[in-house]
Amino acid sequence: MKHPSIKHLKLIIGLGLLTGLTTSATLATGGTAGPALSPLASEIIDHLVADWKHRFHSTTIPHAMANLGLAVDDDIRLEVVEYLRKNPGLSRSVRSWGPNNYLLTNTERRIAKLLLNSRRDSGKLPSAAEVRKKIGLSRRALNDRLAFMARAGFLEADRSQSLGYTLAADAEIWGGPLRHNYHTIIPGGEDKFDVW
Repeated sequence: MKHPSIKHLKLIIGLGLLTGLTTSATLATGGTAGPALSPLASEIIDHLVADWKHRFHSTTIPHAMANLGLAVDDDIRLEVVEYLRKNPGLSRSVRSWGPNNYLLTNTERRIAKLLLNSRRDSGKLPSAAEVRKKIGLSRRALNDRLAFMARAGFLEADRSQSLGYTLAADAEIWGGPLRHNYHTIIPGGEDKFDVW
């Protein structure tokens, strides 16, 4: 059975008639997804849970959003990952790989790996200019991504660093056992997905 559209869900919720619909998010919490979970976040979680049931699939939140025809939205991604953090029983994938494994875009994962590897290899973080050059981002795009990664808990603001941030205390384990590695599969004419 196909899920109702977001527009339809908003209308139903607005009318107070949400009685017969159940989502993975609703089922995972014993019947209530909580007032903070938006219909859009619930749709993304449903998509992820369904996708993760396929063998080897480990699709991220950004890819799920793209597969649903949605623009990648930082606030929605944080809402979804926060829900996954609070509900690890939702899927074996979340329990095995950790909720943060599903949050970052591939570009953000490349930034995370660059920062972790730089600290490991040289004992310090690279400058913003070095990150921009290696990742291929404009100053504004990098600043946006670093700010998001700080909101997500991977970085902490630190004016003493040339980057403007330092790694969070748990940065080494923050991304789960996959350590920000990714393998994205893009089959012809089908939704892209990640594998572990």
